[in-house]
Amino acid sequence: MDDQQDMLSKRFQTTMIGALFQFEEAFGYLWGFDKDDEDLTESEHNFRLKWEDVRYRILNNGNNQLRSAIKDLEQIKSRKDHYHYNYRFNNRSERGQ
Repeated sequence: MDDQQDMLSKRFQTTMIGALFQFEEAFGYLWGFDKDDEDLTESEHNFRLKWEDVRYRILNNGNNQLRSAIKDLEQIKSRKDHYHYNYRFNNRSERGQ
C-alpha cells in the first residue's frame, strides 16, 4: 500500500471509529458500556448483543467501502499511467518559413 492509500485507510478508519464512539458516548448506558459482562442487567445484556452486532456490521461495511475506494483509486491511477503523449514541434526557421 502506498502513502496515499495509507492516508485514505486511516481517514476511513478514523471516521468509522469516531462515529461509533459518538454512539457509545450517547447510548452506551443502554448496554452497560462501562460495566463488566457479569454486572449487566438482562436488558443491558440484550442491548450489548445488539450493539456488538451493529458495530460489527458498521465496521465490516466501512472496511468493504475502503477496499472499494482503494481499488477505484488504483484503476484511476492505472488508466492515467496508460496515457502517453508525444508532442511534435515544428520549428519554422528550419523549414524556411
